[in-house]
Amino acid sequence: MHHLFRLVLGQRDLSRAGDLFSLEDAVIEDCLSEALEEIKAISCSPDYLTNDNDQAVVEICITRITTAIRETRSIERHGAALVSLWESCLEHNLQPQGKDEDTPHAKIASDITSCILQNYNQPPVMALAVPVAVKFLQGGNKELSRNMSSYLSLAAIAKADLLAEHTEAITCSVLRGNHMLLRVLPSVYKKQPEAIHLHIGELTAMMSQLEQPEQQHLLRLLQMVAKQHPLALSSLVPSLVGYLSDPVLNDAVLTVLVDVSLACPASVSNFLPTLREVGQQFPALLGHVAKIHGAVGLTSEEQAHSSLVYLVSLLASMEHSIHHTLLLEIRGLTDRFSSILGGCGKDIYRMSNSFTAIARLLGRRLEADLAAASRVEDETEQCPKPCDLESSASDGDEKLQVKIQAFEEKMGEEGEVERESEAGSPGPQRRHSLGQAAREERREMRFNRSKSLALHAVRSRSFNSENGQDGEGAELNPEAYLSDGSPSPENGPGQTEEDDPRERDKLWVHLKDNEEKIKAFCSDIIKRIPVPEQCVIEDSSRGCVAKLSFSCPLKGHYCLYGKSSFTLSSRQPHIWIHVMLLSLQSKASEPLSSEDKAVQFLRAVWEKAQLKGLHTFETAMTQATFPHKKDLDSLQRHLEEVRFFDLFGYSDEEGSWLCFMCNNPEKATVVNQEGQPLIEGKLKEKQVRWKFIKRWKTRYFTLASNQLLFRKGKSKEELDDSPIELSKVQSVKVVAKKRRDRSLPRAFEIFTDSKTYVLKAQDEKHAEEWLQYINVAMAQAKERENREATTYL
Repeated sequence: MHHLFRLVLGQRDLSRAGDLFSLEDAVIEDCLSEALEEIKAISCSPDYLTNDNDQAVVEICITRITTAIRETRSIERHGAALVSLWESCLEHNLQPQGKDEDTPHAKIASDITSCILQNYNQPPVMALAVPVAVKFLQGGNKELSRNMSSYLSLAAIAKADLLAEHTEAITCSVLRGNHMLLRVLPSVYKKQPEAIHLHIGELTAMMSQLEQPEQQHLLRLLQMVAKQHPLALSSLVPSLVGYLSDPVLNDAVLTVLVDVSLACPASVSNFLPTLREVGQQFPALLGHVAKIHGAVGLTSEEQAHSSLVYLVSLLASMEHSIHHTLLLEIRGLTDRFSSILGGCGKDIYRMSNSFTAIARLLGRRLEADLAAASRVEDETEQCPKPCDLESSASDGDEKLQVKIQAFEEKMGEEGEVERESEAGSPGPQRRHSLGQAAREERREMRFNRSKSLALHAVRSRSFNSENGQDGEGAELNPEAYLSDGSPSPENGPGQTEEDDPRERDKLWVHLKDNEEKIKAFCSDIIKRIPVPEQCVIEDSSRGCVAKLSFSCPLKGHYCLYGKSSFTLSSRQPHIWIHVMLLSLQSKASEPLSSEDKAVQFLRAVWEKAQLKGLHTFETAMTQATFPHKKDLDSLQRHLEEVRFFDLFGYSDEEGSWLCFMCNNPEKATVVNQEGQPLIEGKLKEKQVRWKFIKRWKTRYFTLASNQLLFRKGKSKEELDDSPIELSKVQSVKVVAKKRRDRSLPRAFEIFTDSKTYVLKAQDEKHAEEWLQYINVAMAQAKERENREATTYL
């Protein structure tokens, strides 16, 4: 062992410990394992917990050793000694002894953790480390457990095999609250599925307790289970259905339910009405809903008929994007139960080049089946010719062109390929693509669909197939047939109404249909997220950003933003634009249209942002009525990061966001009194000798007017040092949590032109208070300068 290590460790000489950093890494590399063994002996001694000198020596030596290991890349050579010292910490108390106060052995473990586990891509090191890391998950120290979880997640990506044998322990750690480890479970699932199946119900029940990123990891796991062992989730269908109302979760949950329905249709059959409601509320999910109806329909002719009624209604009225899925599900059901259509299904698919016409013909057959069973039997024995179907379907309108080759051959070929590729998979066989033929005819279908809808809306009549009631005519009216199977009394036979030219405005129609929902949404979201007064798109080196401006509408005497605005830059302009449009609509007396000036402004901002991969303004605004919850949460987190809520608060009385002064008029006199302290008290200032040792000095600080003053010592009576001029402060931010100092979440930094101050309050509550008042004072100084400039001009 190097003589300096021998001196420092052998004699516990703290005064020479710093000299270790003057040595070259290569000079001490040979003796690092020996030094680690000596450190282990010191840390295991009976008086270590009460000997501050020994603890300081160990802390400095560990820092020097781990630095040398990293620089010389000798982790494989010294990994065994390092892991041995690491594991010895488990024999001692790791529970915090007070708020943010780790035990000496918890500090040793924390210092070693990153040195070992950052080598997650080196299997020999991980083979030693992973079993010990899993033990730390059960050690009771949340901070250590969190750090282990971060590195184990990386290890799971690089070498999942090493973690697979510990799947049970990792799963139990997740259930105890270590949610970060959820990201590990998908990586180890294929190796140890049964260990996860044992707890899959408990894991699913955690969904509502998780943050959004953790929910995504759990959903990924559920999707894997649904693909490989769907029957393991059949008993959890009620729980999964309960999450469908959440717009952040419902898409992924429905993909899980689709796979479960293919393997066990009975488990979802009772929830079809709920699924139809979800499809009505979230049209983008109708493809999943249709597949589940198709799977359940294959179980019996009665179920097939019920599912067909619903699917046909969607085929006649929904957007083109899900038509292929709908037609495949309908075709699957009519192929399985050909008697439903009297054996005429193939001719219906072959003869029409319009999805709406197909829906109409299918509706005729379903209605006829309900009207007279004997008639269905007759038609089963002698199927009408395609030309007869075409003639009766036209009924005075222009005849539909007969395309014998349209779907029969192509769908048959595609179906054969799909059936071969899915051989051996659980549940009924499914088709998932119409193939090239459908894609080639897409343009013509769009025209015919629009034309057919216009004709049928006037001529058709509704019927209620759910309760078996027959109608008077033979047309299926896509405009009058509701998603729940009930008829609409509007636009009955012979009734027409004048067209509103705004009906051709997709945005106007969308806002009109959702006017009340938008008002309800905005009344809630406005209390969480303010609406920008102005949005300007600016170019930057990293692409376009939105510069957003917020002001105080009250403009009181002491208002912080009477002559200025609070500004922030966001890389999520599309979400802000959506929020701004919804806010405009909630305040409007009637639905907005694409021709309104405010809407045209938002469209221009959208286009200037040049958001690659996104839709046009109208398409994007109508595709989803509201932004996803995860996107709104992201906006709120950004507002917190830029300290917006220090300076603004929502006023229920005014119904808007007011600045701190206008929201707290009782404090205005005190705040604006020259020399009167806005806040004062003790703060700790970081004093640094070596980077690896944290030292804090307590001072007495006073925030008054435009200055932050501090004394040399703890007393108010001691002489002042040079004050911090807030007008010269560039920014204030919270210090991110660091690995070695758990108390830093209550610390913050003040940046001036020439110096950075790191200050720490008594606790997080006091830190938030200091930060708020510092930000208020800074905003006040800026507003004062703007007022003076305005007066001068």
